[in-house]
Amino acid sequence: LSSAGPRGAGAEAAARVGVDRRGAMALAVLSRSARAGGHKARWPQPTCWRAVGHCSTRWRSDVAASPDQRPQPSEAALQAELEAQRRLVERSSRAMSMQYCRDLGSSKLWRRLRGLSIDMNYDFRRWRKHQKASRNLALWTPGNIVIADNIRRLCFPDLPFIGVLASLICLNNRAAQGALDGVAQACDSAWHLGMLTLPLECFSVTTVALGLLVTFKTQSCYNRFDDARQLWGLAVNESRALASRILCRVPAYEGHHGYRVQRAKRHALKLIQTFPHTLKYHVTEDGCNPHIVIRAETTDAEIRAATSLSLQVELSQIWDMEDEREASIVRRILALEVGNRPMFVLHELSHINADIFANPTLGALHPVVSTEIDRSLALFHHTLGRCERILRTPIYTPYTKFTSRFLMCWCSALPFAMYPLLGPSATTPVTLLVSFFLMGIQDIGSRVEQPFDVLPLWQYCQTVDALVDQLLRQTEALAGDGLVDAHMDSVNDMADISTEKLYSWYDPL
Repeated sequence: LSSAGPRGAGAEAAARVGVDRRGAMALAVLSRSARAGGHKARWPQPTCWRAVGHCSTRWRSDVAASPDQRPQPSEAALQAELEAQRRLVERSSRAMSMQYCRDLGSSKLWRRLRGLSIDMNYDFRRWRKHQKASRNLALWTPGNIVIADNIRRLCFPDLPFIGVLASLICLNNRAAQGALDGVAQACDSAWHLGMLTLPLECFSVTTVALGLLVTFKTQSCYNRFDDARQLWGLAVNESRALASRILCRVPAYEGHHGYRVQRAKRHALKLIQTFPHTLKYHVTEDGCNPHIVIRAETTDAEIRAATSLSLQVELSQIWDMEDEREASIVRRILALEVGNRPMFVLHELSHINADIFANPTLGALHPVVSTEIDRSLALFHHTLGRCERILRTPIYTPYTKFTSRFLMCWCSALPFAMYPLLGPSATTPVTLLVSFFLMGIQDIGSRVEQPFDVLPLWQYCQTVDALVDQLLRQTEALAGDGLVDAHMDSVNDMADISTEKLYSWYDPL
């Protein structure tokens, strides 16, 4: 509205979205306010706000009523996205860990330096390789040093800054040393010759405080990482438990085995598979898609469009897009007005449980069984809420900033104490080595502080998909073997027993 044109532009725009005259008047008022303020927003009158609210409500209802009118991605874009996800699955199935970069750098070199490692799901082969006898020596081979993310992430700008500072201190002290022969004589007259040195006791006293700060922060960050992994483990466990419960309990023996119940049962299973996929996109910026490059100039709308396309491709592997009902569910999940997609999926499951499964004329589930389904959904809500808490609440930022300042000052001042002990030739290498280990510990803590960026969330989604498919195949196999029908026949035989015969079996003791 701030760039509105002529006076009738508001009404013309309102006609395009299908609002009434009241909404058009509100848009025109806002357009005049924008022009009068020099493209600067002004507060309209309350009547205008009511009109705008009425206009936006009508627009949202029109959008919700006709989702097919939105621009759909081309077939080539869908195929390219599917191929990118296939390459990700193929890479992660073979590797011990994968390099992943979510940094906003524009150059490939910067993104290469700032990439981090994501450990894949371990199996017996990976554990055997991880625990081999030569692992400690193998980490120091040139190939492993080059690909080590700890070294790459500290190569710029922290370690170069400390290295340049240490070199300048060595040059200054070397020039000020003059004709003195030994380091000991230079130390005795250091302040007289203008040399830059500090007593070693300054670092001995502060090392304990620095170690406590860095260790406490790293431990706090790892607790967040462990909490996130437990939450995703809970989501996986509860997904297969809920899927098994629905497959075995719905419909109940006295329930209706019609098409509506079977369709709701099938949709519930697919919603269970959909939940981890939507949660993955909810707690990460790119939905664990390395091919989505996010830069500083990338807008939120562009990010949402790219991630929505990726999510659409993933959901098309779960839902039958040829079926209009299932395609409609996918469109509703991907709608722009859905801000919390995991909660949308859980509400769909709650709706199916209440209207179909617990309905006495349809699923006819016992209230206890229906409550157990609600309990599983409550656990999903709990998982979603705790993941959102981890994502939105970092470790208290003044503590993090103070630790970073303390560590940077300590490492920058280290050459002043190392020069009298090591001389100009060894001061810079030793300072860089000590700084590398201390800053590496802090860097690891900073990475796991946002745990969803270092967890293979796409593999957890694949696990849920595979488990639900396995349960579905097993249920179909049991039905094909006649075990389910035999059990139903036994139940029907029990229904033919008279009440008097049942009382004769009753034991009064």
